Amino acid sequence: MSSGGGRMMLTRRRVLAGTALTALPGWLLARGLKADETVLFLPGYARDLQPGVIEVNIEAWVFEFERRPGARLAFTTALGIDMEAAGPEANEIFAERSRWFLTDSERGKELLIRFDGFDSLDAPESLLPATDRGGRVSARLRIPAPGDDRLIRFHTSRDGAEERFEGIAHLVPAEGLSIISDIDDTIKISNVADTRALLRGSLTEPFKPTPGMAAFYRRLARQAGACFHYLSSSPIQLAPALSGFIRDEAFPPGSLHLRESTAWNRLLPGADSTVQHKGAILRQILTDFPSRRFLLIGDSGEQDPEIYAEAARSHPDRDITILIREVAGSDLSPIRLDAAFAGTTARWHLIPESGPEEGWSPL
Repeated sequence: MSSGGGRMMLTRRRVLAGTALTALPGWLLARGLKADETVLFLPGYARDLQPGVIEVNIEAWVFEFERRPGARLAFTTALGIDMEAAGPEANEIFAERSRWFLTDSERGKELLIRFDGFDSLDAPESLLPATDRGGRVSARLRIPAPGDDRLIRFHTSRDGAEERFEGIAHLVPAEGLSIISDIDDTIKISNVADTRALLRGSLTEPFKPTPGMAAFYRRLARQAGACFHYLSSSPIQLAPALSGFIRDEAFPPGSLHLRESTAWNRLLPGADSTVQHKGAILRQILTDFPSRRFLLIGDSGEQDPEIYAEAARSHPDRDITILIREVAGSDLSPIRLDAAFAGTTARWHLIPESGPEEGWSPL
């Protein structure tokens, strides 16, 4: 995960020692959004830095939807999807989800971020660094703490236009329980080991929750006050669909961390990209919250036991518990599990494929 501070933090009353400005100079909007360009913000998280100051993580993607004829056919051919043979439901799902893949990422775009929930004269603003060739930008912005509100809202817009592109970040306290959860075969049924087949299914089939996990997560949120981070090697283009799934199936809201994949040659993860992506996000969150307890939840279908155990080995002084949901047909042998968790003092448990027993707690 790349990171970088905003180029300039602007407030009307020198909040955080920023320079008071009454009008934005022209260069701030010189490389702003054009009429056909769109911004997607991933749900993020924020943390307390010092009394009265928080740091907000922002992940944005700037792009325009593809309009060239033949793009859809090229995409379906590359994935081996025969939409003519698919039924009406599959075609409807594909039409909505695939459009996020049929895009042109926009390089060199500078987004002016405005934070909501403040008095108009005190509302902080910041210009993000320019987007990279994949249309992506990551930034960490320091703003005044918004009182008791745990949901930070912000937006950007085109110069002179009313349309807003909105983002959110969940403010996570310095202490407490954090849950970092995988998605595929952990909270969403996939049952597909082949990544190409998994992407085909993600584009044409309704998402279905794994048994018992939503109720289990809600209980942890209610009883332990847990905060959630959803971590997956799914491509960022699935963010709207996955955010809708988390909401519609009543999983607790949280930050969403998906794999960089805005170029077609990165749609399918390489041999090490899943390990690198998940490992980097785990290290970042563990570093950002040194006083929190962690519950890492994944499944046995891929490399979650090994990835989570390595994170625990790298942080031996942290309070970490690992849960692995059993997936039929995957390797659940003692040889694999003993090797995966060798050298770690983290507690770990298996969750049956049918879901956690009612009332069971790993804490």
